[in-house]
Amino acid sequence: MSMNFSEFKKLIGADPWNQEPETLRARNSAPEFEAAATQAEAFEAKLQSAMNLKAPSDLLNDIKDITRQPAQSRNWMPLALAASVLITLGAVGLVWKQAHQWDSVEDYLADHYSADGAKLVARATDIVDQQDVIKIMAKLDASIGQQLAGNIKFIKLCPTPDGRGAHMVVSTEQGLMTIIYMPETQVTDGKVIAFDQMHALMVSLEHGSVAIIGKQSQNIESLGIVLKESLKTGLV
Repeated sequence: MSMNFSEFKKLIGADPWNQEPETLRARNSAPEFEAAATQAEAFEAKLQSAMNLKAPSDLLNDIKDITRQPAQSRNWMPLALAASVLITLGAVGLVWKQAHQWDSVEDYLADHYSADGAKLVARATDIVDQQDVIKIMAKLDASIGQQLAGNIKFIKLCPTPDGRGAHMVVSTEQGLMTIIYMPETQVTDGKVIAFDQMHALMVSLEHGSVAIIGKQSQNIESLGIVLKESLKTGLV
C-alpha cells in the first residue's frame, strides 16, 4: 500500500533525513512529495546551523564598552553590527545554543520547550501511527509499550545535551503533556523544575532519561510511573 501525502509529511516532519525504501519510493512518486522533503531537509539544516553558530568571543565585552560610554560620544556602528550578529544567531531559533553551552539539563529543557514546545502541543491533533513511533524510537535503540504509544500525538527526533533524542506529545487524562527522551543524558531522578508557567519532572532510566513537561496544574508524576514501565531503552 503506497504512502499518501499526509502520511509522508508527518514522517519527514519527524525525521527529515529518513532514507528507508518506503520513504524514498514515496518521495520519488510525485513532485509535491519531493518538494515537501526538500523543504523539511532545508529547515532541519537551518536548525542545525543555528545550533553550531558561535557569536564572536568579544561580542559581550564590545556591547558593555559601548554602553559605558557617554551618550553623546557613543559609536553606534559597532553596536548595530553586534545587534545584527545577535539577530542572525536568533533568526532560526533564538534560544538554541550548542549543547556544551548549556550549563545544566534544566537550562536545556527550558530552552528546548521555549523553542517549539507550545507550538508542537498546539499541532498535536491526531494520534501518530504506531509504526512511525516504532521506527523513530528504533533509531534511538528504544521502544515504547503499545498502551503509551497509542496515545502519542506527535513525535520527532531532536537534539539533546548529549546527542540525539526524541520529542513527543502525549495525550493523558489531564490533557496533553510533552516528553523529551535523552538516551545519553543522566538526571537526578524525581527532580522537578519550573519555568514559564510549566514544570518538568526528571525520570532516570536504565539507559538515559526522560523529562516530562506539563502545565503546573497537571500531575506529571503519574506519567512518570507509566514511562518507567513502558519505555524500554538500550536495545542494541
